Amino acid sequence: MKRKFNFIGKRYLAYAISLLLIVGSWVYGVFVKGPQFGIDFTGGVLVQVKVEEEGITTGRLRELFKGKVDGVTVQNIESENEFLIKAPVIGDPNKVTEKVTHTVKEAFGSKAEIRRVEMIGPTVGKELREKGTMALIYALIGILLYVAWRFEPIFAFGAILALVHDTLATIGIFMSVGREFSLPVIAALLTVIGYSINDTIVVYDRIRENMKVLLRSKPFEELVNDSINQTLSRTLITSLTTFFVVLCLYLFGGGVINDFAFVLLVGIIVGTYSSIFIASAIVVDWYKYVKKMK
Repeated sequence: MKRKFNFIGKRYLAYAISLLLIVGSWVYGVFVKGPQFGIDFTGGVLVQVKVEEEGITTGRLRELFKGKVDGVTVQNIESENEFLIKAPVIGDPNKVTEKVTHTVKEAFGSKAEIRRVEMIGPTVGKELREKGTMALIYALIGILLYVAWRFEPIFAFGAILALVHDTLATIGIFMSVGREFSLPVIAALLTVIGYSINDTIVVYDRIRENMKVLLRSKPFEELVNDSINQTLSRTLITSLTTFFVVLCLYLFGGGVINDFAFVLLVGIIVGTYSSIFIASAIVVDWYKYVKKMK
């Protein structure tokens, strides 16, 4: 006999954990760490450089730009000798790029290898930030309409709240660890939304099937809990296999896609949790509220 877990009975504890996670991560991320935006959104110059010299540190590289280029930040990636140098654009971005690359070459000569150069103006950065935000909003609206048409408005309400939960929790954790928002991060968030709604719809589909034959013989709360248990193995197996693939991408994919993979890792965990504990629980509470009002 299969073991049955009382997920719906623990829903208020799950609500409290989710609220604590979202509020805590956002407060820490916004007021302590401060949200970090890459040049995709703020505009600026990014230069990836490898220096074949021992003892190179981010502090030493920052010292090179004092009095030459303002606002430079240096981040160590990949190995001890590889760095991302970022500078805000004041005036012509080409001149800023030339100053950065010239300063590095002047200090290290042939030992420095310029591996990547990116330039984005502040106007374009602002436009990308606005379009990225709108892409997330449009995705949520589209899913709301689809679930309302495919199932019932009560399910659409639960699905959208669960997706908002996943998005807020993932962004909060991302900010809390001090990572930078960029276009790949927005792409990862959209991927998380799609992944999470897929799991949720599988559970909703089972709930709908059970409602056709069991609603009169079982309380709705028990019916939903049975539906979650019936799809639990499928949910966990899918999540674990996806998680291990993304974990390899995070560990071995390199610095360029590290933030993308990190968002997916967090999103898979949060999305699986919300599919089991949050999405269907919201449907139960909304169903009980509507029934009480009637």
